[in-house]
Amino acid sequence: MELELVQPQLQPEQEPRQKRFFNWLRFRLARRLEYDGPLWRSGAAGLLLFGSAAITTAALGMPTGFGTAVDIGAFVLANALALLLASQLIAIILSLLYVPVPRLFAGFLLYVGFECYYILYYSDFEIWNSAICAVIFTAIGAIAGVLIGWFSRSRVRILSGMVLAVMLVSGTFIWIVEPSGGGEAATVFAGAEEAGAPAVIDAENPGEPGDYGYHFFNYGSGSDKQRDDYGEDAELISKSVDASEYMKHWYWMKEKFWGFDEDNLPLNGRVWMPEGNGPFPLVLMVHGNHLMEDFSDAGYDYLGELLASRGYIAISVDENFLNYSTWSGIPDNDFKVRAWMLLKHIQQIQSFSEMPDNAFYNRVDFSNIALIGHSRGGQAVAMAADQNTWFADDQTLDSLNKTQVQIQTVIALAPTDKTIDSKTAKLTDVNYLVLQGARDGDVNDFYGDRQYIRTSFTPDSGYMKASVYLSEANHSRFNTEWGMMDERPPGGLFLSQRGMMKAAEQQQAAKVYVAAFLESTLHRKTDYIPLLQDYRTGLGWLPDSTAYVTRYEDSSFHMIARFDEDRIKTTLPQGGKLEADNLKSWDEHDVKDRDHNNKGTVGAQIEWLEDSSYTLSLAQPFSLAEAAEANRMFAFSLANLSSQLDPDHQVTSPEIQIELTSSTGDAIILPLDRYMSVQKPFLTTYTLIPWLEKTIKSGKYKHNTESVFQTFRIPLKDFAQAVNNKTISVSQITFRFIGGPGKIMLDDIGISQ
Repeated sequence: MELELVQPQLQPEQEPRQKRFFNWLRFRLARRLEYDGPLWRSGAAGLLLFGSAAITTAALGMPTGFGTAVDIGAFVLANALALLLASQLIAIILSLLYVPVPRLFAGFLLYVGFECYYILYYSDFEIWNSAICAVIFTAIGAIAGVLIGWFSRSRVRILSGMVLAVMLVSGTFIWIVEPSGGGEAATVFAGAEEAGAPAVIDAENPGEPGDYGYHFFNYGSGSDKQRDDYGEDAELISKSVDASEYMKHWYWMKEKFWGFDEDNLPLNGRVWMPEGNGPFPLVLMVHGNHLMEDFSDAGYDYLGELLASRGYIAISVDENFLNYSTWSGIPDNDFKVRAWMLLKHIQQIQSFSEMPDNAFYNRVDFSNIALIGHSRGGQAVAMAADQNTWFADDQTLDSLNKTQVQIQTVIALAPTDKTIDSKTAKLTDVNYLVLQGARDGDVNDFYGDRQYIRTSFTPDSGYMKASVYLSEANHSRFNTEWGMMDERPPGGLFLSQRGMMKAAEQQQAAKVYVAAFLESTLHRKTDYIPLLQDYRTGLGWLPDSTAYVTRYEDSSFHMIARFDEDRIKTTLPQGGKLEADNLKSWDEHDVKDRDHNNKGTVGAQIEWLEDSSYTLSLAQPFSLAEAAEANRMFAFSLANLSSQLDPDHQVTSPEIQIELTSSTGDAIILPLDRYMSVQKPFLTTYTLIPWLEKTIKSGKYKHNTESVFQTFRIPLKDFAQAVNNKTISVSQITFRFIGGPGKIMLDDIGISQ
């Protein structure tokens, strides 16, 4: 019996319905590009170029460690493939929905728009700023591509089309960007031509090389995976250190990149060794937080070479493995470990110095050490100098007791000042110098001023502290490897460079002040102390592309008023009283930074509308003649707060007179601008696009000025000469304000050597 195979029968309408659907689907897929004519394809090409430019900026801000060319090539290729796939998918969806638009072009438009938005949003541009900038950027790319395509249809019009596209891009950019964008040019003091300007220092420029020859070499682990200088090319082999007591999370990608983890951190350093027997003071320099793959430690070669030529052993410390990476983040507790590693470097140099035939053998003066740090490194050096606050129980640091190792000087370049373990560094009998730029787009508050405030001295111990605020300096240019911008691309592309100091100028200012401070504190020379007290004494050494505000105090300072003891505005800390005449307001207030956060000290805030005065009546009068004979100075710090006045009033430089009154009523008045004018506040524009100023990065740039203290020093002998050295007992000191309106803050009022 034969079996007959029976085929299943389709329902009469089923086969036509399936065929109709698949035929319809094939038809819609084939028709997905029906509206994308030559002009729209040209527009898509323009979007491809603009999208590639956008992803290039992202690649520059997200290095992988394989090199810039590899990063850009990989990012652009991956982005182009993703763009082509996404645009085709969007075109298919639009075709299925019967949307009558150039669908492939629409796919390019949507993809590039979202790509730009995401890149900007990831760079902290906030939602609406990112959306607006992405729409503008994408529209320019699309229109430029369409215009070039339209004009290129005739060979004669190709060049004119390209010119028109360039004009479109440039015109849109000029329309968006404020014509006068960038930092406002600050008023620079006239130097020696200013009335009462101090005498110029009669000494060699500290920013120029000294008389010592030197040689350069590296020490390191000998097996560094990324750095031959610290691997096979290292002249000296150092011991790695175990930081696992302080650091618990070392991401596997970081270990893959470096070849080590927190249990085995290398001690790597670039050394400039002076020729001669020594012993020489030791200066360690350390970078801050930058992209891990973009090595930072060679960025202070300009300081290392200078200092070695002036008789210091200079070392630039490698802590790149503690820096941030887009791919592996930043290690936990990095602030503390940065400081701890500096102390470990000192211990390593101790070991080197005990080895015969070693370059360090018997050549290091461990009682004369300076630490220089930039950014997070600027905080780390202060923490290392105050090591007992964080490392008192660390027995591995026992060799650093003060009988063997003495950190005499700390120098910070645009430092951070974060609270670590609920504590901050407090320096006692340590010299401190800080440099900060008003155009700093990274650490845009003057955090180093807080450490200046927290630095104190035993009376007449010989220590000093100074600060330098530069109107046109930024954050990155203190390091030659960090580039021109204070933010990685693409965000850094929106920061204004107009009017800013050139990198060489900013580094020249750093060289002058760093060398002058070290000569004063480690070599104990007195030639450069006037520069620290008044920048005008060394204007010939300093760039004239910026204005300066400087602050200074040393252990000879005898306080009359600091205002921190209480909030009673009518009393002085050592007795006596405070009085005001015709002031609009006067009180004791917290000193604030740019973001209106407290700096940790209190000052006398004074506002006036017309002639008025502020008087300190002393509990213990002093002899003017004796003070003049001892070459004493009347010193005080003043911050100009005129930017806080009613917006209808211009930012001004107030006219102030200083009056000394005797117990018998004799009065001597000298104008302050005979010695130094009060600088106007520096008004900073951070971004190229004004409407971004107050909104990007959570409003980081919304305040365009910070009130910074300037120290004024008036020789008491000038008052004595005004009364022919008549014996006078000074019982009152009065600040007289001429005209108005005006607003200032006073602090650190006293008598100094």
